[in-house]
Amino acid sequence: MHLLITDSGVGGLSVCAFVEQYLRTHGLREPFRLTYVNASPENDFGYNSMGSRREKLDTFDRFLHIVAERFAPDLLYVACNTLSVLMADTSFAKTARLPLEGIVDTGVRRLLRELEASPGSVVAIFGTDTTIGEGTYSRLLEGAGIDAARIVAQACPSLADTISEDRRGLEALAKIRRYVASSLSRTEGPTTDHLSYLACTHYGYRKDQFASAFADLGVCTRILNPNEIVVEDLFESSGRFVVTPHGETPCEVEFVARYRIPETAIETIGFFLRDIAPKTIEAFTHFTYDPDLF
Repeated sequence: MHLLITDSGVGGLSVCAFVEQYLRTHGLREPFRLTYVNASPENDFGYNSMGSRREKLDTFDRFLHIVAERFAPDLLYVACNTLSVLMADTSFAKTARLPLEGIVDTGVRRLLRELEASPGSVVAIFGTDTTIGEGTYSRLLEGAGIDAARIVAQACPSLADTISEDRRGLEALAKIRRYVASSLSRTEGPTTDHLSYLACTHYGYRKDQFASAFADLGVCTRILNPNEIVVEDLFESSGRFVVTPHGETPCEVEFVARYRIPETAIETIGFFLRDIAPKTIEAFTHFTYDPDLF
């Protein structure tokens, strides 16, 4: 089985890490190959830096066509909220001959379960400018019957890059505190049953800082990190695999990018994931550099 995971940077590497961790404690009928492909064109020029939605769509669409043909995966999973909200509008998604799934669908399913189970709860959705600007989460939740007053969508400009480069976490914490305060200032009604949804794969690395920022403002929030629940969607809910909770599935991991990953990012992300997924970190540290990737 060949699973290709992509993100507009290195945040989604945690999804790859959790998949590897899962495979170490569960048996599948066949070996597993994980390929993580960075969809960002440059280190300092990603999708949130692009000037128009059309540019984002065209770039991502070209990327999907190229990597699907080159790597020929059995399943392509978009572990990026920014790209997942664009995915449905790509020509690739409309004509794809292989399964294509995204983290937004994973997250919305879990959010609906949480919000329906606690009718008095409210949720703050933290994401990039593109993710929040597209309004996909709010639209899907409201379309499923969740009152708009229970949803606060909070954009967090530049937070993802800061988390990737800030191993000490001081700059990240300062930004998180600011965005948390902003979300609470727009929250209607009581916050006694509060949920925080981290709609960017980078944010899960600083999940504890989100919790502490809320606590400092007197709010106890339940943090939902979709990176951690992708394995449930992929292996347990989909019915795609026959999985046994014993044994270990042989697994190979590769990381591919069209730009050289900065050492600060390798050190920081490696620090976060080193105890979870050694093969993922090994692949990240010795990544495949391909400037002509797409």
